[in-house]
Parts: sequence; structure tokens; C-alpha cells
Amino acid sequence: MTFADEFAGFIDAQGISCSREDLLFSFPDSGIEIRLVPIDGFERPERVKGTIYLYEDRWMAAGPYIRERILAHLGRYRKIFARKCDIRRIDAVAAAGFLSRHHSYGTAKAKYKYGMFLDGELVAVSLFSSPRTIPRDIEGAQVPLRSFEWVRYASLSGSRISGGMSRMLARFVEENSPDEVMTYADLEWSDGAVYARMGFHEAGLREPVTFWINPVTFARERTPDCGGVKIRNFGSLKYLKQYIKP
Repeated sequence: MTFADEFAGFIDAQGISCSREDLLFSFPDSGIEIRLVPIDGFERPERVKGTIYLYEDRWMAAGPYIRERILAHLGRYRKIFARKCDIRRIDAVAAAGFLSRHHSYGTAKAKYKYGMFLDGELVAVSLFSSPRTIPRDIEGAQVPLRSFEWVRYASLSGSRISGGMSRMLARFVEENSPDEVMTYADLEWSDGAVYARMGFHEAGLREPVTFWINPVTFARERTPDCGGVKIRNFGSLKYLKQYIKP
């Protein structure tokens, strides 16, 4: 069975209405388009704004997580209100365990780790880096800013947390007083509109990255040593939000 046929079977089993044109699936009820990207004979398609690009290695490696994420995009999710949740610092073990199940890139090293809890259940995790001093041009002068990276955000698979990202960011800002926060939007999934709504501005492009797909695990590796298929992603958009007053 091809990747496209397997994906079509998954959508059909959910009873979700869609139209299909080869590798492009359109969902009229949600206004979403998903373009499949097979890894066999890989050829990266021309990117169209607003389209989600589902690479076959993600489908094969991520298991239930990726399916639940797709369903959430298509309107099938558990809705959680951030105002009903508590936010507190968590340890590396709890953060890594959650992100390995609910984020497409898994966990990462970070100094600051926050969890959002609903009635004791961990429903979202954010990671923030240590600060770096970065000079920025502020009204014609070079000003050194304490800059932090928002390294990860993930909510419980199959859920959407209304106000979750905003509340997580607000707690971090309240406790750490950054001059600016930087983050990236993965162009396979998003143009970063959620960051724009939170007051971030677009600040450049992180160039596409070449990977080799491990033929056993379907994990993305940065060297050809695994003997797998060579692919290239779409890169990421960089977003910044500054908190200093002019």
C-alpha cells in the first residue's frame, strides 16, 4: 500500500470529508489542505502558503502522535481552556517524557521548563533557553539585549488549549524579565500566524536542512551514515518579540 493510500484510508476511517488529487488532500469543512511528501524518489514540492506538508517519515515514525495532530488540525480535538490550568516549573524528566510523545521533534536541552496542568494532568510543556546577549539596532543605536529562545511548545496530542501558548509565555516573561524572546515556526506545518497574534514579528528564515531517513527507525539523521534516503525540509521562519521600551 502506498503512503497516499494509507493516509486516505486513515481519513476515510475517521469519516472526514475530503477531496483528493494525487498527493493533495483538501478538507472543505476545515479549509485545510495537506500535501503528502513521499520519501521514495524524494522530490520536495513547491511550497504553497497555508498548506500542511506531511512527510512520509513523520507518518511512519511518530505513530499515534502524528495522527492525533492531523485530526486536531481537522477539528477533531479535546478543547482545554488555559484559564482553568495551573502553570509551574517541571524537571527535565517530566519535560522529556511529555515532549517525546507530543512533539514532532521530541525533547531538547533547555534551562527553563514549564508545565501546564489541568486538575493535576500535564497537558502542555514549554522549554526556554538560557539567555544570550545579542546586539540589536534600537532607534539607530546598538543595544545589547538579553535574548531567550522559546525552544519547544507542545500540548497533549489530540487537544487544543485555548490561550495556552500566551499564558505559558506570560509566565516565563513574568519570572525572567527577558529583553526579547525568539522562536521558530516549522514551515512543514505552519507560517507562524499564532506567533504573530501574540505580538511576535517575522525576523528571517532558517534555511532548509538536509536529512537522511534511517531505513529502520524512519528517524531523521544529519549524516548519510544510516544509508537512508536523502530529503530536504522547508526550513523555519524566525520570530522575535521584544519587551524593552523605546
